[in-house]
This record gives sequence, structure tokens and C-alpha cells, in this order.
Amino acid sequence: MKLLNEAQIVQEWSPIIQESTGVSDKGKLNWLSKYCHFHTLNESSYLGAGAGFMYPQASLQNVPGMGNVVAPQAFGNTGSGDKFPSLLPLAIQVGARTVGFDIVPVIPMNGPTGVLTYMDYVYAGGKNPKDPADANAENPILIKAEVELGSGSTFTVGQAYKICKGSGAELDIIYVGKSFITGEAIFRVLKPGEKVKTLAGSPEEITWVASKSTAGFLVAEAFEDGNEIEDESGVVATVASKPSLVKALEDHIQGYTGAGKEDMDAWTGNFINPTVSNAPMRRGIGEQTYYRTMGLETFTKLIEAQTYQVAGAVTTEQIQDLNRQFGIDVVGMVENNLVNEISQSINKHILSTAFALGWYNHYTFMNVEGQNMNLNLDNAEGSDKGSQTFIGKKGDEYIAYTIGNGKFINVGGFENLSTIQRRVQGKILAAGNIIAQRGRRGAANFVVTNLQIATILQDSAQFVFAPMANTINQSNGTLYPVGSIAGMAIYVDPNMEWNDTRVLVGRKGADEEPGLKYMPYIMAEKSQTIAEGTMAPKIAIKSRYALVEAGFHPETMYFTFFVNVPEGGLI
Repeated sequence: MKLLNEAQIVQEWSPIIQESTGVSDKGKLNWLSKYCHFHTLNESSYLGAGAGFMYPQASLQNVPGMGNVVAPQAFGNTGSGDKFPSLLPLAIQVGARTVGFDIVPVIPMNGPTGVLTYMDYVYAGGKNPKDPADANAENPILIKAEVELGSGSTFTVGQAYKICKGSGAELDIIYVGKSFITGEAIFRVLKPGEKVKTLAGSPEEITWVASKSTAGFLVAEAFEDGNEIEDESGVVATVASKPSLVKALEDHIQGYTGAGKEDMDAWTGNFINPTVSNAPMRRGIGEQTYYRTMGLETFTKLIEAQTYQVAGAVTTEQIQDLNRQFGIDVVGMVENNLVNEISQSINKHILSTAFALGWYNHYTFMNVEGQNMNLNLDNAEGSDKGSQTFIGKKGDEYIAYTIGNGKFINVGGFENLSTIQRRVQGKILAAGNIIAQRGRRGAANFVVTNLQIATILQDSAQFVFAPMANTINQSNGTLYPVGSIAGMAIYVDPNMEWNDTRVLVGRKGADEEPGLKYMPYIMAEKSQTIAEGTMAPKIAIKSRYALVEAGFHPETMYFTFFVNVPEGGLI
């Protein structure tokens, strides 16, 4: 396989692209050069295959033409579009702005498929078999799974629980905490007869417990959907997902390398526990303690280029008459419209996916830390008004997630219109910091929102009592982009309604970082033919690309929150 010499390709194609498009941005020139190179490699064989192409027949019944000559009349009747004596030139529609291409990295593909490979370190000490009948498997030391807590029930770090099956087999587990990213419950799995210190109901009641786990009763069998987790008082929670190994780089478990001087302290999750000393083992204990094992897991993900396509047809009369009367290149205008149609579809695909990932990140952040980041500025129905439900993306699934509006910001004293508007800026800054903490790759660098929120940001840009660094332009109509706030460029999506007051904060990182990647295989390829039924030109545009969610947790690069504004707005 011939290796790709990127420097040579960029050197060859950059002057051509700059001359024909005026693009001078180094990043865009880089990916456009690679795209042109890939396209050229495949173009000759693709067009010269001789297999022919099939197009829907453009019959006389389904192609709108010029029709008979009809002059414009009163009472709303329109004419045929011919050039009658007029005072103003012909008006042409203008497409909406496309935001999506500005917020994701572009990585060209050299084929319609590809594979991404992932690697992660896990807490092992045993396997997490997919088959409960695997007699050679051994339970891992740590696992995590989704659970549904019963009404009024909670898990306590360091407390022992058991999970049973109908046969009476038992597995003893100790709660460690929540996963930093997903919010799943993490448990330490005990072996039969293993003796550990646990909480017997309260932090003051520490007791020694010998595990009663049934030999050969595997985690995969114990953590089946619907199985119940119990403590001494009864059922606490129900298993809602299959178990998995705990990833070390996202969920550090304090105690795995040594849990206190006697190696008997409770193991804890990611967050600092102010009631635990985190001391290492004494020498004598270390000499008598086996090493706990960590392992490595690798994964692959298939990437497939998917398709958007659209065709346009015109009559010969349209080409002749509009060219002679108005000087319009009809075929070129139709082609521009088709490209715009494809671009708008891709734009909405990118933005809807980014908003969904951000909403799911908000949902998991709320589950992990109990913090609702929605901003409630409408007190019409009390201090805790309603909730919002939007689509979130978890893996390959779109699921509706509901997050409450949160507490109302009380208006009174020093609170007024400007201070309330200023709180929107604070929420954007907070969302950017959450991305930096949960994503661990760097700061957020863009914001996408609607016209109303953008106007609020413009109106409060020069708030002097509590200024925030920004370059927001307060001139009327400067909405793409508005400017920046706290180092994040602000884009206004013209397809969002005035009352769609969601705010997406995100990070457009390097190609190798997690997050969404736009990977074009065929950016926008044109095919032109003569329609059999009308003998008039017909144009088809096809775009094939993959929108890849790279990394184990691409949602951590995005955060979506909702601003609940009063009925009259804040403008």
C-alpha cells in the first residue's frame, strides 16, 4: 500500500485551491488538498467504468416548465416569468448560513469505509465474560453497571450489598461510587470467603465481613437485567444494564493500589473523599498482599460513508428564454441550488448530533454530581417550574432525556434586566469549564445558539459591574459570528426558532481528539445527463460522508443547556 505524502499533496494542490476559491486558511487548505487528491485517484476509474448510470426519467408530466406566456395580473395572479418591461432586476433567493462546518474538524476519507481502533486500561483481576456459562472465567475485582434505585433508596460508599438470582446463588459487592463520565454505579466484587471491612449501616458502624459469594457465580450472570441488589433491610436497586470493566483513565479508584495502612479502608471513586486519609499500606501489610491486576482492552468501530443526493431538471425553453432575457445561466443556478440543498442537510445533521451529544453530557453530569445547569428565568409558576425534554445521543441511539428547569433566579434588590441577562454569560462560562474538566482535553472554543440568546449576549456585552472578557459586536445584524465570550466564538444558527433557547457549548479539537469528525468521501459530485423524456439537461448532486463520533466519550466535548425565559422575553 502506497503511503500518503501529505506535504507533497498540500504543496501540489494548495495553489490551485487558493486561486479558484480564495481559501487561505491553513487548516482548510490541508484537508481540501487531501480531499482533491483522493478524488483524483478514484475519478478516472469511476467515470470510465462504462457501466452507465440510472436516473429517474424526467417525463413531461413531472418537470415544471415555462408554460404558456401569461402576463402578471391583479388580485394575486402571477405571470409566467417572461421579461416584460420592468423597473427592478430579477431577485434570486439566498440560502441560510451553515454553522456545522465551522464547529467540527474535517478529515477526508480515501474510501467508503474505514475502521477506528480504541485502546483503554481497565481494572481487571479477572474477566467479565459475556457468556454466564463460561466455566473458566473468574470475576473481575471491579465492575460498573447501570442500576435503577428504588424509591427513597441510596447507595453508601463502603457498604456491603448482595445480588442474588432465583436459584439462591449470591454475589457480595461493595459500593465504590459513580463513574466520573457515565454515572454508572461502580462495585468491588468479593471472592468467596474474602474478609473485608465494610459499613454496617452508618459510617460509625464499621464491621468485619467474610464474603458469602457462591463459588462459580459469575458477574455476567449476577448482573442480568432485572436482578435485584439488596442490603440488610431489603431491595435497594434493580440492575438495568450488562456489567463492564471499569476504565482506569476515566475512573480512578482510590484503594486499588493500597487501601490505608492495613489495606482495609473503603475504596472510593474519582472525587476526593474528605473523610478518607488515602494512606498507603504499611511495609508488613505490603509484604503479605498480592498485587492487584490491571489489564488492556482494545476495540474497533466501523465507519461507513452515508449518502445525501438530489437531482434537478429544467426544460430547454427555460434555458433558452431565461438566458436571452435575463442573462442567467440556468444550469449553473440549478447546480448552486442543489449544492445548497445538500449543504443545508449536512449542516443540520452535524448540529443536531452535536446538540444531542451535549444534552446527554448534561444529563450524565447531573446524575454524577447532582447539578442542573439549566437557567430558569421565568417565575410564572413557582420557584421550580417544569422541565425540558430533548433528544440525547448515547452511543448509536437517540433517546429522550428530561432535565428540570432548575431554581428561579429571584428578581429583587440588585437584580434587574441587565444582571439577569449577565447570568446567561455565566452559564456559558460554566459549561465551558465543565467541558474542560470532563473532557480533559482543553477549553471549549465555540458556542451555538439562537437569535434571542445571541441578542441577550449582545445587550449585556458591556455590563460594567461584573464584566466578562468578550469581543461581542453590538452592531445590528452582525450575527455570524457575533464575536467571542471567554475565548469561545459565538455562532447563531438561523434554523433555530426565536423560542428555541438552547445553548450548545463545545470544543473543536485536533483530529486525534475525541468528538465529532466530518469525514467526506465524496464532498459533492455532479452528474449531468440529458433526460430521455424531454431532451433537457438533468443534474444530480451526491454527497457521501461519515460523521464520526470519535473516542470513548465524544459527548464530553459538548454541553447543551436550556434557558427558560419569561413569556415576554428578556429583550
